[in-house]
Amino acid sequence: GTYHGLGPRHLQSYLDEYSFRFNRRKFKGQLFNRLLNACVLTDTITYNELVAVSP
Repeated sequence: GTYHGLGPRHLQSYLDEYSFRFNRRKFKGQLFNRLLNACVLTDTITYNELVAVSP
């Protein structure tokens, strides 16, 4: 598998990804195109921004 370990710091992100994939399991053909489009239209962020705690 992809995940070899999971710590408390990234647990919510892991669960969010799992939920996202589970909820879209019947739309695999559309998912790739929509995800690719979202990646192209979204600004990149740094690792520190990704793991920062939101207020």
